[in-house]
Amino acid sequence: MKTFNIYLIVASMTLFLWSCEKYVKVRGPIPFRFEFTTYGGPIEGDMSCGEPPIFMIRQEGAGEKNLILGEFTFVGQFCNNLDTGEYGLHDYFAEEGLSAAFGYFMAENGDILNISPVKGQILPSTKEGYDLMFQDPFMFEGGTGRFEGATGSGMTDSYVDLQEGRTDHVWTGTLILR
Repeated sequence: MKTFNIYLIVASMTLFLWSCEKYVKVRGPIPFRFEFTTYGGPIEGDMSCGEPPIFMIRQEGAGEKNLILGEFTFVGQFCNNLDTGEYGLHDYFAEEGLSAAFGYFMAENGDILNISPVKGQILPSTKEGYDLMFQDPFMFEGGTGRFEGATGSGMTDSYVDLQEGRTDHVWTGTLILR
């Protein structure tokens, strides 16, 4: 009987702790720091961004493990004006109601965290060893799984090495889960 009572106490405590966990879930704002590296990738969908020198660019890469995403991947596709350095959702797509520009982080478990198309400008780098940089704001726009309805914002801090075709990123900000 004593063994049965011990099992009953352990089961009760486990049930109590499990039920409390559902209500203690952190929803936000959760500070984040995503470190990752991207390289060029194949374009999906409509490749045009209007007239040259504006071209569709795709970046894909992986990031360092963190508490929010675990090990993760990043995919971003956007229009880039090679003359001015401006990038993001080009006016052509907005006028036509099309959006071939997108970006998302995929968590280790497959959940997706969407970012709204980042708009900004690629500039000459001020950091040694890099050719270009961009430091622009972005926002989260929902996703799948635990990121459904997610919001928040952050800032890019990204540096491009043209010779290696690599972009090193450190994005920081806050994430709010629903």
